[in-house]
Amino acid sequence: MASSDNNKVVQAIVAILVLAGACAYLLTNGPSGINLVGWLDERRDVLNELQATQTDFRDAEIAQQIYLSTGNESYLEQFKQSIRLGNEQLFKLRNNHGQGYGDKFRPLEQRLQSLSDQLRLSADARKQQGEKSARDLYLTSREHRDRLKLWHDMTDAEQYEILLLENKATKDGDALSYVRYVCFIFIGLMFFGLWFVLQSRQPALKDAEEKNRLLAAELDAAKAQLDRLANVDFLTEVLNLRGLQQVLAVEENRTGRVGGQLVAVLINCDNFRRINESLGHAVGDVVLKELAKRIGGTLRPSDHVARVGGDEFLIVLPDTQLAYAMRVAERIRLAVGDSPLRSSSETINVTVSMGVATLPPKITSIEEVLSVTRSALKRSKSAGKNRVSLAREGAPEPDASPAERDIVEVLCDGAHFRTVFQPIIDLSTDKVSGYEMYSRGPDGAFESPADFFRVCVENNVLTTVDILCLKLCIAATANAGNHLRFHINLFPSTILDTPIDNLLALFPTDRTGKSFCVEISEQQFVGDPGYLRDHVNALKQAGILVAIDDVGFGRSSLESLILLEPDLVKVDRKYVTGVSREPAKARLLKRVVNVAKSLGAEIVAEGIEVQDDLPILKEIGVHYGQGYFWGDLLEVLPTNTSPRAAFQPEKR
Repeated sequence: MASSDNNKVVQAIVAILVLAGACAYLLTNGPSGINLVGWLDERRDVLNELQATQTDFRDAEIAQQIYLSTGNESYLEQFKQSIRLGNEQLFKLRNNHGQGYGDKFRPLEQRLQSLSDQLRLSADARKQQGEKSARDLYLTSREHRDRLKLWHDMTDAEQYEILLLENKATKDGDALSYVRYVCFIFIGLMFFGLWFVLQSRQPALKDAEEKNRLLAAELDAAKAQLDRLANVDFLTEVLNLRGLQQVLAVEENRTGRVGGQLVAVLINCDNFRRINESLGHAVGDVVLKELAKRIGGTLRPSDHVARVGGDEFLIVLPDTQLAYAMRVAERIRLAVGDSPLRSSSETINVTVSMGVATLPPKITSIEEVLSVTRSALKRSKSAGKNRVSLAREGAPEPDASPAERDIVEVLCDGAHFRTVFQPIIDLSTDKVSGYEMYSRGPDGAFESPADFFRVCVENNVLTTVDILCLKLCIAATANAGNHLRFHINLFPSTILDTPIDNLLALFPTDRTGKSFCVEISEQQFVGDPGYLRDHVNALKQAGILVAIDDVGFGRSSLESLILLEPDLVKVDRKYVTGVSREPAKARLLKRVVNVAKSLGAEIVAEGIEVQDDLPILKEIGVHYGQGYFWGDLLEVLPTNTSPRAAFQPEKR
């Protein structure tokens, strides 16, 4: 059956092609067998060339007469140019229409050639013997006496061509009408054939449409499944980190528009490692799946639960008061602990510890959510597990020392953070072009930046603290002078953990008169720096400069520079300090500078401490410098931006 349908389709297509070919033949060829369109074009070309030839020789005659009268050489040139163009038209007429040229146009050509020769003789006589001799020669010549007849004959030739065109159009009018009539019949037959083909293929088209619909449905289902796999934890079938980040962005945006607050609950399974080690990971997976099921059974449809670690779950409760969130957490604790799990050999008692916290506005990342709930979870663990603890709100007691508070609370409390500044000097003008901003932790054990951020890493709050420092640095620039650039350091992990839109929202929308530069230290790169490329490009597109800091410190400097294409390159102090005393260091610095310049980046040299290093740096081509040569770190931004002036440095 299918073969028969295909044969019908082939036959119909062949018939349509035959009809189309017949129409094309009839449109281009008359019943008499000659190509009417081509003939008309040829006659039109002959007419145009005759007219152009006559015009050129008339122009030559006029120019020659003016030359005879005035002796102006420019008219002699016009005469020669017109004669040349007229001869070209004659040549074109002879070559393009050689078959019909013969007796009709050859006498005209000979007479035109004779005229042009006589005109040349008159022109040459004017040049050699003067006006009178040339004019006498011209007036007594046979060509002069016959020129009017020549122009009359050429006009007759043109009229003859026009008459041919009119006669042909009249003669073939009926034939053309007949051709059109036949073509209309053929076109009708073609449409009928097309309709026949469509009708014969209608069932096949319906089958194809149905197959396409089924394929589209399967594609939509596969896409939905892929989206689900991308946002849902495969084991427990609750949200994963990616899905939670999307939910958090939606809820934070909605809360900002309609009000209310978000409350988060961090849940950790007690003694889960012991379950894995004693009963095996398969049993551990069953425990996690049952735990996720019981947590979901106590929540509202509008609540969200996600697995954020091996045995940790995070709940986000929109439009929830803290008291209600505590009741929800207590119900979850009872639902988990009051119903032990039973295996073939023993009963498994599972309990959970939880921390509850109200989320601050404008949450930037999941890490920030975890940091505000983790301290409460630690208190539940320290108090004996299987309990719910509430994160402390508000500022700590004035006389409370860091030792008396949870270390996470100390690290995440920005009340005692401070920001200091180091000027960046334009070496070409010796003026301040901007400032690098450094964050310092609370006085005492966390005052050293290295110790401060190391402890943040150990307590899994680095991203939260880094974002807090970023906010403080940006706030410190609110009243700063214009035409300055402010450099702010960010950890690569912070840039990766924070959705780029949330990160960009922290910067002021109106940056008129000042600019910001995000510095990424090469020391902190882990793995392929290409992971940062999309985030770096987004920062640059938003008008925020990007600098690679400590270049030369690690072993992947060239790779990071090529992949990230920074706006600025900050050379590590080990290549800068004492460069005037160590020629080898100067050579190494020059190579680094050449690489940076080849990528179109500006160069900042760190660690300048003595005057002698400046001439070498300028000679190498370093654009900017910073270091203790211009003073210690500043507690406040000075109003006078010239170097060595009005600085209030802190003591080192």
